[in-house]
Amino acid sequence: MSMNAVFVQVDAAELARIQADPSTAEALFQDGPLIPPVFLQLNETMRARVRAMGPQMMAKTLSQLDPGLRQRLEERLGQSTETLASGQGGEALLKMMQERGARAAGTSKLAGPREKLSLDKEWHGVHYLLCGEAEPGTTLLSQAVLGGSVIGDDDEGFSGYGPARFFDPQEVSAISQAMSEPALETEAAGRFDPAKMSRLEIYPGWSQSDAEGVMESLRRLRDFYGNAAGNGRAIVTCLV
Repeated sequence: MSMNAVFVQVDAAELARIQADPSTAEALFQDGPLIPPVFLQLNETMRARVRAMGPQMMAKTLSQLDPGLRQRLEERLGQSTETLASGQGGEALLKMMQERGARAAGTSKLAGPREKLSLDKEWHGVHYLLCGEAEPGTTLLSQAVLGGSVIGDDDEGFSGYGPARFFDPQEVSAISQAMSEPALETEAAGRFDPAKMSRLEIYPGWSQSDAEGVMESLRRLRDFYGNAAGNGRAIVTCLV
């Protein structure tokens, strides 16, 4: 399973609501619900149906997921895909559905446009080209990919790769300005060294043929920050 860095633009009001209820941040990074929407609001009849039929339906959904994501969901449920397929685990599934329903309800109240960017597996390479280091530091460019303020108090976060983080509109503007410096592309391209990047364990491993792809990802990130800054938005990001 690969790690991807995803960035989502939110307005100031959305950011305040996410900070007040960190559990809503997860929904920003989902392309679609893992659980059928009909299960998000349940009366007694539907609860009984979930207990009776839900485990097999969830087992079918889990069997089609990436193995890493399937494992994390199995751990949250406390049930394996095989156990669910046998019809067991209805109560655990019902509890998870109700929790996700509550999160979805909270997220649906967040207003405003949502621009999203995924750097896929090139996120660490982009970070390295921006600052020449494997880890985030104090400079604005070293913060753009891996920095930001942590949302919530779960060290692993919903993805297992660390918590979601945010940059407020002022920070977005400052990073955008730093990424707009005329010499940025030349300096970043000059740092591309597959052998050195591999020695430093810059994820996921590099060859000379990756040069243009990672530079294009850097440009997309620069443009994303520029768009957010121009619209006065914050950015929420996470490794997923």
